[in-house]
Amino acid sequence: MALKDYINIIPPNVRQFTYDIFGGKKDFTEADLSPEYKAELKGIVNNALLKGKDTIGYEDYDSGTIYNSLLKNLFSKNYNLKTLIGGGKIEINENGEIMVTDKFDYNDSKDIKSLSDVKEMFSGIISAFQGEGDKYAGGVYSAIREAAKYVGSAPGEGSDLKINLGKKKFSKDV
Repeated sequence: MALKDYINIIPPNVRQFTYDIFGGKKDFTEADLSPEYKAELKGIVNNALLKGKDTIGYEDYDSGTIYNSLLKNLFSKNYNLKTLIGGGKIEINENGEIMVTDKFDYNDSKDIKSLSDVKEMFSGIISAFQGEGDKYAGGVYSAIREAAKYVGSAPGEGSDLKINLGKKKFSKDV
C-alpha cells in the first residue's frame, strides 16, 4: 500500500480541517481525493448541473445526516464532501472539464482577544454539544464545528479548493 492510500483512510474533511487549524494554505485539489470520493462528487455535481445550477449547496448532498452519529457520518463519502466543500461553485474550464471551487474557511469565524472570548468559546462548545439553540443538532460534530469558529480560517483566509472532475458529461445515471 502506498502512503497516499494510508492518508486516504482519513476522510478528506478531517484532513483539511486539521490542516486548516494548523495554518495550512496549499490548494486542495482532485489529487487529494480518492477515486471513490471523486466519483461521489461527480454524482453530486452532475445532479446539480442537470438542474441547471452552477453551484452545489447543502441541499445537493444527502439529507438527514445531522441526526446520525459522527462515527456513522465519517463513513459517508457524501457527508464528508458536504463538510469539506459545503457550498461550492461549478465551472466548466476552457478544456471542457468540470471544476468545483470553494474556500475552506468558516463564515462565522471569531477571534479570541480576551479571557471573555475564551469563556464564550467554551460556553458555545458546550451548548453546541448539548444541542442548545437552533444552529446544531448536538453531539461531537456540533461541538467541533463550534470550536472551528475560533481556531479555523476566517472568511477568505483558508485554502482554495480547486477540484478538477474531468470532462463534462450530462447523464441521469452518473
